[in-house]
Amino acid sequence: MAEEQEKNIIRLLAKGDEEATGILFRSYHRLLCAYCMRYLVSREDAEDIVQAVFISLWQNWRGRKFSGSLEAYLFGAVNKAALKTMREAGKRYFEDIEISCESFLDEVLGETAERQERIRAELHIAIGQLPKHPRRVITDIIFNGKSYKTVAAEMNISVNTVKTHYIRALQKLRQTLGAQKFYFLFFAVFSDYSACRVGTVNATYCR
Repeated sequence: MAEEQEKNIIRLLAKGDEEATGILFRSYHRLLCAYCMRYLVSREDAEDIVQAVFISLWQNWRGRKFSGSLEAYLFGAVNKAALKTMREAGKRYFEDIEISCESFLDEVLGETAERQERIRAELHIAIGQLPKHPRRVITDIIFNGKSYKTVAAEMNISVNTVKTHYIRALQKLRQTLGAQKFYFLFFAVFSDYSACRVGTVNATYCR
């Protein structure tokens, strides 16, 4: 968007002009959704976030004085909202695991050694099928005990990008394996069959 056009839209937004919001939406909607998908697996979630940003802009911009880049503002707002959604999604995964822990533990520990080995093999196959970066991140964090910061430094990416890859890996594994085997992944493989180490998984996630 040309600088002069952007300045004009900022003036119109300050007056509460609805069409100015529409112009922005048509100009940036697809770009912002694509940007948001860097953090989120679901396109629907990305669409919801972008729409929420535009609604907030329409509701709160009237009378506002703004001299910066409107494009930078939009991408910054989407970035902030996407990171918040990503953190909440990760938190829900582990809350779900903790809630299921007590009822699932007896079943996991009661599995035969043969079935445990079959599930273990399935897990490693599923991890091997993950995209390159999510596969490396989940392997380094879970199996090698590395922190987000360490993995980020080794891969030359940001900590937030590491977290994104990690959550995407968990989402894909749960989708591929189903809930039961996904929980087994935490109890039997990531936690070495020890229920008391479920807390270790949370500690790793929170690094």
